[in-house]
Amino acid sequence: MHSDGPTLLRPPETLVDTPGTRLSHGGLLDTPAGLLTVLALEHRPVPPAGGAVSPWLVYLTVPGRPYGTLALPGLVDDPEYGVQFVVCQFGRVAQRNGPVLVVHHSLLPRSVGLFLDAAVTPSTVAELVAEPAPLEPPGGGEDGIRVWHSGALRVGGLLYTRLEATADRPGLLTAPGWDPSPYRPADSRPPLEVRAEPRGGQRHDARSWGEEYSAVDAVLLAGDTPLRIDWTCHPLGASDSREIDGS
Repeated sequence: MHSDGPTLLRPPETLVDTPGTRLSHGGLLDTPAGLLTVLALEHRPVPPAGGAVSPWLVYLTVPGRPYGTLALPGLVDDPEYGVQFVVCQFGRVAQRNGPVLVVHHSLLPRSVGLFLDAAVTPSTVAELVAEPAPLEPPGGGEDGIRVWHSGALRVGGLLYTRLEATADRPGLLTAPGWDPSPYRPADSRPPLEVRAEPRGGQRHDARSWGEEYSAVDAVLLAGDTPLRIDWTCHPLGASDSREIDGS
């Protein structure tokens, strides 16, 4: 079983850098839910999300094999800043030596491949300004639920972060207080919240959930003044905070 918190396996790297398009990954994380990375595409204007079918194709494979592990990307766009964050989850992957991260998109000048055990070339434009960490509930929390955040990734004047509750089995995230839907009672708080202080730093967020997870992806403004990010899991009374220096 994975430890309670996420582990950074590779720091952020820039994979494509052309005059009109720049693609970076925000670090490869080993999380309680499996491998995760977020791609950051800087492009003006931000490409449309593509409706029901994503234009992104992202997968892990091993050279010589006819198959791979496909990610189903989640998108968080910020057209004003020209950045699209693409959340890629691969689940639990046993083999860490040899796999290749492959990325296809029509805006990229070529398909991108990155050997995960190759030497790291740290990015100069995508930076983790807060490290990933677990949220520790008072008294140990509820058995079978682990809550963690992905840290804060700074790209192009924006910050991206993910807060997720991962359950070891179905049913744990259906208890009272865990309803993340927009149809919950008007006076109730969402189970997971990412807040920025000052409040003007809030840009966008997107929620997703299933039988064994609940998550919120948030985009915040990385301005010239310091910003505090608060990650909160209300049902477990768990929280974490980080002060982010001005850009």
